[in-house]
Amino acid sequence: MKRLLTLLTIFAFSISCGQDQKENGPDVPEPGTKDPETVGKPISPWKEGQLDIHFVNTTTGESVFLIFPDGTQMLVDAAGSLAETGQVNSSTANTGIRSRWDPTREPGFRAGKFIADYILKCMEWTGNKTLDYVVCTHFHSDHFGGFSNTLPLSDLSGTYRKQSLPEVLDLIPAGKLMDRGWPDYEYPFDMRTKASNSDAVSNYVTAVKWHISENGLVAERFRAGARDQVVLKRKPSEYPGFVVQNIAVNGEIWNGGTSTDATATFPPLQEIQVANPKSVGNADNCPEENHCTCVLKVSYGSFDFFEGGDSQYDGMSSFPWKDMETPVAMVTGPVDVMKADHHGVTNTNGYGYTSKVTGKKAEALKYLRPTCWIVNSWTDGHPREAVLDGVTSLYPAMDIYATNVSDVQRSHARFSQFKGYNGHIVVRVYDGGAVYRVYTVSDSDGKMTVEKISKEYKSK
Repeated sequence: MKRLLTLLTIFAFSISCGQDQKENGPDVPEPGTKDPETVGKPISPWKEGQLDIHFVNTTTGESVFLIFPDGTQMLVDAAGSLAETGQVNSSTANTGIRSRWDPTREPGFRAGKFIADYILKCMEWTGNKTLDYVVCTHFHSDHFGGFSNTLPLSDLSGTYRKQSLPEVLDLIPAGKLMDRGWPDYEYPFDMRTKASNSDAVSNYVTAVKWHISENGLVAERFRAGARDQVVLKRKPSEYPGFVVQNIAVNGEIWNGGTSTDATATFPPLQEIQVANPKSVGNADNCPEENHCTCVLKVSYGSFDFFEGGDSQYDGMSSFPWKDMETPVAMVTGPVDVMKADHHGVTNTNGYGYTSKVTGKKAEALKYLRPTCWIVNSWTDGHPREAVLDGVTSLYPAMDIYATNVSDVQRSHARFSQFKGYNGHIVVRVYDGGAVYRVYTVSDSDGKMTVEKISKEYKSK
């Protein structure tokens, strides 16, 4: 009896200690909800109910892969600048970021295959072998692929080459593709013949039409204001708080609220004049390609993610309507996570520039007010020092993440605001959109090893 009382006392004490540890010790998250992962181990698989946003680092441009809470999957852009075709971007040095890792020097590297390989690993988590949605925000090489006649022909068709986005379509079945040009690609002029990269646009269009004809791909023009163009495909009724809101494209900007309508802000097509489309610039009465970018917002409960493509305000001094970034931000409102507009280059992210001609002010961040600002960087100047000065002065508490940093960013007075860099950046949203974390995972080894873990953020 004495032994039994002793055992019962020990048992009661152990329960008491366990309760005390649970109540007063560190909050241990339940698996699959707020699990903060483990540094040095591969990131855990996506689980149903989570929203994953993967900023895939190729060092050649932008690519964002999303897994929705029910396993629906979407790719926004497929990075592939001229760097991967052996051509050098002469406007911005890009040697610093590549001192750590330069995949473009690896034999046979192609951004399209690199992105597809990354997505296929994530698809093992979801069991969904289809890219339900693909969005090409606009027709610049660092978003849909550089082009050269040295690129190999597609394995599926001899009519087009393995440009980044076409190669992704070759390697992974896709359901619906949206871009700003379908079906004629003639805004604001024929992009297949008159754009400065007309060969790249023409190759892409050929690939899209082949996949429509042979693989059942559906193509649509991205519609500003729409909330039904991208929807959950698997269990929509279980996640009523999940919405993808199309914000803008080709100067058409969503009217906001419950509306699904948009307002045209660019001049009528008959008023757009440009002497040489191949060198269209900010002094022309013609929208530059970045002004035409597709913009969208992904909402999950109280969490909001802003994907602004290459939104900018270049040329607003001569043509006020060329600040398409500020009105887009105004209608979008505050968000939790923002992909830096146009990689954080000059005349973007609206940190307070005032036109000397019009007095109009670019104030995108005043309205977006992101908690986390994520830069898909592929040159040493992403983000530019002046832009970094502006955004960090405006939001000294804002956390910054970047796929690559160089000495330009490291030497900045507010580099301490960079909370994760040099890798794939993964945002994982839990608890119906209530909380999220940001992970930096390894890029060069293909293992997606967790290298840095953010604090737990509460959605706005």
